[in-house]
Amino acid sequence: MIRNRELFYYFLVQALAAGMVTGLVSLWAPQAVPAFLFGFLLLIAISMGFQRLRYRQIQQLNDYLQQVAAGDFSLDIQDHKEGEMGLLRTEIYKVVLRLSEQRDIIQRERQALSDAISNISHQLKTPITSMLMMTDLLRQEELEKEKRQEFARSIASQLQRIQWLVSSLLKLAKVDGGAIRFARKPEAVDDLLRKALEPIQIPLDIKGIDVKITGDTNTLLFCDKQWTVEAFLNVLKNCMEHTPEGGLIQVRVQDNPLYTQLVILDSGEGIPREEVPYVFQRFYRGKNAAAGSVGIGLAMTRSFLNGQNGDIAALPGPGGHFVIRFYHQEAV
Repeated sequence: MIRNRELFYYFLVQALAAGMVTGLVSLWAPQAVPAFLFGFLLLIAISMGFQRLRYRQIQQLNDYLQQVAAGDFSLDIQDHKEGEMGLLRTEIYKVVLRLSEQRDIIQRERQALSDAISNISHQLKTPITSMLMMTDLLRQEELEKEKRQEFARSIASQLQRIQWLVSSLLKLAKVDGGAIRFARKPEAVDDLLRKALEPIQIPLDIKGIDVKITGDTNTLLFCDKQWTVEAFLNVLKNCMEHTPEGGLIQVRVQDNPLYTQLVILDSGEGIPREEVPYVFQRFYRGKNAAAGSVGIGLAMTRSFLNGQNGDIAALPGPGGHFVIRFYHQEAV
């Protein structure tokens, strides 16, 4: 402890002060010098005891912080006693607890990123391998014209799929990174649904699927039109893919003081109860997934809605059943 420079100066000042006072006492009352020296030494001893106790507590905190730096957050050093040291221990523990929570979040994000990269690699590997094989076949001069055209169409289809996948992943990355700024304006639900149905109108007509929209369709949503239309499109496209020919998709719009709700139903096979908790996870494909499905559309939908004070839930069958809610709040 004497190696501590602060303590060295502390005791040096005490010794100098005691020497000066002892000299004055010896001039005025020599007989009191022994009593004064005894009292001074006793005071020094008590002071050293308290200082030793205080520095022992500081050393414990130092050891604890070194333990935390090594990655061990298990020790609880909270001290509910009154006093500055107790408050310091409690505040340090609170800071360490927040660091522990941040570490857990970072670890989960790293694992999610690792899983995403693995899934992306898997999704890209199959079409790339297929295109490489067809490219080798196209180099063969004796290949028939019909086969050459078939391979060319297949390569174009695979390239479109890769382009869509990369585009979707970039959108998700922008949402996760907070790079998208949702421009929220009042938009009529009927107009949003009409825009969302346009890209899939031809496939709907080919399959003979009827779409019925009922309820409070003139309700205004404070939302970003572009991203909300894309969110609705992903859900409606999912319903279309799982609805048989001649089937029906229903959209029911309900408005109340708390939220505006869209219930989307289809006449397909529906989502099995055991798969409901996973349908919005990225790259999840259920047993009834459509051929060529990547499992990213519904994940994007949830991200787009969550960024606009909205949410989406899926319910088990019969039939596909999705519930979208936009919670009311003052537009900003």
